[in-house]
Amino acid sequence: MKHLVQELTVEWAHCDAAGIVFYPYFYTWFDQATERLFSANGLTYPELRTRGILGMPLLESGARYENPCQLGERLTMDTWVDEWQRKTLLVKHRLTHADGRPALEGFERRAWVVDAPDTPRGMRAESIPADVITRFDA
Repeated sequence: MKHLVQELTVEWAHCDAAGIVFYPYFYTWFDQATERLFSANGLTYPELRTRGILGMPLLESGARYENPCQLGERLTMDTWVDEWQRKTLLVKHRLTHADGRPALEGFERRAWVVDAPDTPRGMRAESIPADVITRFDA
């Protein structure tokens, strides 16, 4: 399975009054990492649109925090698709401090959604094509 590994620096705007990352920023980083992971595997969001994919909306997300991330720290974020279901995927994220201490682990369960103007919501989940999944094989 392919991973996206990136370096992050905790900046002033990411921090609360205590000088630690305000938790919604982790979810922003998760979302950005998922987009970058797909792009790195040849599936940019514009490319997905040409396939009729509206997006990959969240069904569930969460995080387990281990060690706080503070202003000025360098973090490594590892992102990968951990599980493929018929119409959903589970993306995992692991952040570690520069000294190797775990910072947090998070996840996003997302649906593979296509345009469906004939439905009440205008969209529906669809089976994830095999060629998409094979792009993430090691």
